[in-house]
Formats: sequence, C-alpha cells, structure tokens
Amino acid sequence: MSLRVTLLFAVLIFVAGQAQAQRRYPKLEWGLRAGISAIYNDNLLRFSKSDQLAFKRFDPSFRTPMETLDDGETEILLAPTLQWRAPAMTMVNVNYRFKATQRVQNDHTNYQTHSFSANVRPRVRGYKWSARASVFTIPSFYLRAYRDRDFGTYDDCRFENWEYSGEFSYKLADPLWMRAQVGYGTFYYGSRFTEYDSEYQDIGLEADYSTPWSPRVTARYTRRISDNVGKSLPLVFTSEDEGQLIVEDTEYGDGDFSEDEFRLAIRSRVKVYKAESVNTALSSRIRRRVYTTERSLESDPFHRGRLDTRWELTPSIGWSPSQAWDVNLYFTYEERSSQSDYVKLAQVKDFVRREVGIGFMYRIR
Repeated sequence: MSLRVTLLFAVLIFVAGQAQAQRRYPKLEWGLRAGISAIYNDNLLRFSKSDQLAFKRFDPSFRTPMETLDDGETEILLAPTLQWRAPAMTMVNVNYRFKATQRVQNDHTNYQTHSFSANVRPRVRGYKWSARASVFTIPSFYLRAYRDRDFGTYDDCRFENWEYSGEFSYKLADPLWMRAQVGYGTFYYGSRFTEYDSEYQDIGLEADYSTPWSPRVTARYTRRISDNVGKSLPLVFTSEDEGQLIVEDTEYGDGDFSEDEFRLAIRSRVKVYKAESVNTALSSRIRRRVYTTERSLESDPFHRGRLDTRWELTPSIGWSPSQAWDVNLYFTYEERSSQSDYVKLAQVKDFVRREVGIGFMYRIR
C-alpha cells in the first residue's frame, strides 16, 4: 500500500511540475513595440549643390515638384513579435516591422517599409547557433522628376524594392559571434523608366564581439553585384540632351556595378548618475561602388569609369526611463563623391545630407 501511495505521490508531483512549467513557460508568447519619431532632414532627395542652386533660383530647366529642399518628418513604427517554443527543443521567433514616414511639406515623397523575419535557435542556455530568413520591401519610393526620352515629358520616377536574405550565426567563443549572409533583391521602376530596373545579389560576413570592459563592437562586410536588367535602351544624344546632361541628374546607359560595403558600430552602456545610465552608440557605413560598363565614355558618360564613394556617420544616445519606455536621440551625416573621366559628373552626383531625430518607443511584453 505504501508503494502505491509513493508512486501516486510521485506522479502527482510530476504532473504538477509539468503544469507549473507550462504556466511559467507557455508555448506561444507575443510582444509589441510601438514608436514615433520626429526628424529633420536638410537634403530630402540628396540634391547636389548644382541642383540646390537651380532649385533656389527657379531655373526652368530644373523640373521638380518639391516645395522645399529640407523637410520635417514623422516616423511611425509598429513591430509585433511572436515567440514559439517549438518541438525538438528549438525556439522560433517571428518578427514583423512596419514603418511609415510622413513628410510635412513634400507629402508626395511619403513612403512605407515592411520587413518580416523568422529566426530559429536551440532552446537551451548558451546556445551556439541561430538561423534567420527575412523579407524586406518598399512598395513605392519617390526618387525625383526625370525626363522620359521616349515621350519628351517630365514624370515622377518611383521604384519598388524587394529583398530576400538568409543568415547563419555561430558563436566561436563566449563573447564572439560570426554571421554569414546571402541575399537577392530587385529595384523595379514605373513603366516610363524601366531602363533603370535592376537585380542584385549580396554576400556578407559579420563579427559581433562583446568586450570585457563593456563596449560591444560589430563589424560587417557586404559585397553586392547589381545587374541593370533594363539597360537595353541605347543612349542617343540630341542637341537638347547635350545641354540637359550638364544640369540634369538622369542616368541612362549601362548601370551595372559592384559594390563593397563596410559597417562598424560601437555600443556601450554609460553610467551617468548613481543607478542611472544611458546607451551610447557610434555607427559608420562606407560604400565603394564601381560601375562596370564596357561602353565607351562617349556612349555612356554617366557610368564609364565611374567610382562612387558614399559614407555616413551616426552617433546616438538612448535612455530607458522605465521598463516599457525608450527614448533615443541621433544625428546622421551622409556624403557621396563621384569620380569619372566625365568631368561634370561630380557636379550632379556629389551631395551632403544631415539628419537629426528623436524617437520614443513603447514596449508591451
């Protein structure tokens, strides 16, 4: 009798323990982040100095529907998440991120982005690997007003961007993660500007290291090869084209390129007063793009022998006044310089842009 009681008692303890574990660790958990940011952008469409001067003096040869060169922006972010304790001791995280950017004076440039990702990893402490698949899209992004050579009219040029990527991460040592990434994407333009359409492939490698003295350093290299699939339209100059080419940023020709991108970010938590601390970060990005057309300089002056160097720097500081709220302040400086045998290319391609913003984020769970 005592043996039966003991076995029954053991079974009850096991069932109760399972029920408690089930209550403590549900199979499905959800979360939500909602944010809003106020931003000032001093060069909304990345106009060159010559374009800015043409805009300011109302040059009739410079066609644009822009009300101002700079603008204020409101950015709204919604990011729901779902966490699933899947079979085979795996953890699956599904994330969706929606961002809507609204401009104050140039609402025709408003746009949205959508991203979806699924991440899987072992459901154990100190796991050493994870894998992720993701999709990103911009349904419609305003570039600028270009002249359509087929019809001789100026029209708004917009593109649609889709990007698909996969990533595998492995922990080489306790503070060091290595990540390998591959991706494929497309840029497709409106029916009047199909000559700009392109498809590209990415391959990347990232190292993420948490130093013993607090700062976390992330370094990433990405190689992109882009094929201008709509380049079959030949570039034929007329007398009007020769004059417009100097003042108008219109890229016809063979836009094939290869690009090397380097990213470096340093993040650290800094104590400011007693138990209060802030999150600081400094991130940088450098892109070196080489256009690879075999056409002559005369037939394709915008791409033959062209090298673009584009870099940006962003310091930021964040504070969490409570477990649910985050506040972030940042500044971005961006610059592009172009080199080419066509000496007037830099006149329409070089630009400088500055952006400053403050954001508020609320987390549920």
